Amino acid sequence: MRSIPPTSLDLQTFEVSLGEALFARLRWESSRLGMQWRTAKLKRLSSRLLGSPGLDELLSEAGEALGTPEAAFEPHDYLHLVPQEIRRSLGQYMTPSPIARYILRAAGHRAEGGILDATFCDPACGSGVFLIEAVRTYLSALKQAVIPIEEWYPRVRAHFVGIDVDPIACLYARFNLSVLLAPAVLSWMAANPRRLPEPLPIEQKDTLSCLAIELGRSGLLESQVVEPALASAFDFVVGNPPYRKLGQMSPELRRAFAGSIYGHPNAYGMFLHAGIEMLRPGGHLGFIVPRSMLSGLYFQNLRRMIEEQTWLEEVSIFADRKRIFSRVLQGTMILVFSKRRREDCEKKEDRPVKTAIVRSIPELENGGPGHVLAPASQVTRRLNGTTVWFVSDRERTYSLLDKIVGRHPLLGSPAIACPAKTGPIVWNRVKPFLRRGGGDGILPLVWATDVGRFRFSFGSAGDSRPAFLADNQATERLATCGPSLLVQRVTADEQARRIVAGLARFQVPRRYFVENHLNVLQPSPRAPVALEFLLGVLSSDVVEFMFRSMNGNTQVSATELNLLPIPRGKFESEIADLVGRMAESRPAERKDLELDLNERVARAYGLSGSELGFLRKVLRETPVPGESRRDD
Repeated sequence: MRSIPPTSLDLQTFEVSLGEALFARLRWESSRLGMQWRTAKLKRLSSRLLGSPGLDELLSEAGEALGTPEAAFEPHDYLHLVPQEIRRSLGQYMTPSPIARYILRAAGHRAEGGILDATFCDPACGSGVFLIEAVRTYLSALKQAVIPIEEWYPRVRAHFVGIDVDPIACLYARFNLSVLLAPAVLSWMAANPRRLPEPLPIEQKDTLSCLAIELGRSGLLESQVVEPALASAFDFVVGNPPYRKLGQMSPELRRAFAGSIYGHPNAYGMFLHAGIEMLRPGGHLGFIVPRSMLSGLYFQNLRRMIEEQTWLEEVSIFADRKRIFSRVLQGTMILVFSKRRREDCEKKEDRPVKTAIVRSIPELENGGPGHVLAPASQVTRRLNGTTVWFVSDRERTYSLLDKIVGRHPLLGSPAIACPAKTGPIVWNRVKPFLRRGGGDGILPLVWATDVGRFRFSFGSAGDSRPAFLADNQATERLATCGPSLLVQRVTADEQARRIVAGLARFQVPRRYFVENHLNVLQPSPRAPVALEFLLGVLSSDVVEFMFRSMNGNTQVSATELNLLPIPRGKFESEIADLVGRMAESRPAERKDLELDLNERVARAYGLSGSELGFLRKVLRETPVPGESRRDD
């Protein structure tokens, strides 16, 4: 294939390069099959398959032959030529083929699965990784059914659709599929010598906008009808949707997806909603998506929609955030569900859900990860009216969560009355009022770096961050008054602890500001609870275990903290006393005190010593190959 300069994204450059490579492949394939076709006709065929009229006149005969068998063919991609900032803005990442193959199998798209008449769509197809694997599986099914090869290409055209907003992505998808289908295309031409085949339905469209138009078609003119039809049209919707926040949305788009939108919509969440609309009853969806939807506030309506309109079938989390997509740090998971039939939408059937932790991509090809079959009610749990999804690869985790979640009031409930809130200071909005030193009319400003585990050290960032903020008309309503428990908002799976909390302590009672990378907890005067007790509980192994089972991103949000169960009762004073002693202890004493703290918190939750030992063992496991173990 002709070398394409990385800075050039000219469509015609790609068309000529891919056209020459496809022409060379068709020429090589026709020779292998003993077919004699004129050069001009093979060039016209290349032009037709790529959907590029007139391209044949620009093609030379210098293309590389791509002489690999269909079974070994790997799709070509162009994203390595696109600047990373553009890829990131569009949310474009190429899915590794082993992941695509696994998702297809998990969704039931298998050669032995009766898929000959099934319809398939990848609504954000990119360069066609999922389509290649799906069509390859479909060709195996056609072989098993002894369907003549000259019928394969029209069957593929009738049953597969790819859609992408990027014209270069569509071009590459057509090229990849045409290379894979070259023997079938040439065999069809041998049976129809006076005709050229129509290109595959790889549509350059905006899936979300097209579906929104179709769903609101009652007021459309005939000329506005969208083709191909998308709503309730497919037995399989499979792919890797874009991951990006959406800005301004058209009224039509917001109306069509109102059922799943909450707050700031993300493209992948809307594609999940679109997938539900595109499926026929009983159809299957398989996506790789970010893990942020497990418990994130902005996805609560989407989770409810999935629970009410589908049967959840698999949720498998990738433990590794670093090696799934090239040069991208992104926590991801595999999500598979089937669309309920209308008569099933009111059913409360507690079907089993497969859950797993995938620790490497090769694991997907070696029999797949070790799955657990858990009842849907243990995976999708409703806490204070909000559903949160819990994912583990151990059955015992779910029985422990039954004890932890089901028997205790939530942090945000009136029984605890100490709801978490996000720190109100966004530093760049108050930049003119930041100060390096204190004085009259100036208050301390607490940053996330000031808070460690059981630690508060004001001004720990040194000169890198101003430690004070002017108390004036613009900022006075943002001040915090009185004691508070502060929890870091941004932590990652790779850290030893996700919950990092400390008590804000100043030498004298005073007002102060808290930056928005911290969560602030302050008890209500009407229902006081000791902050030392809450610090001990939130810093415990039990809460760390629960939080890691439900959290899908690097945010420890106030919403998620408020959904944590807190065990009130006879252990409160003991736990608070231990936390106070830890603050005054020497490092050599602290480890024993923390062991004692964890045992008391576990008893407060009603857990046995063996159950505490199990969850501690889970926490010590390595989350990512090659990284150090978590220590206590």
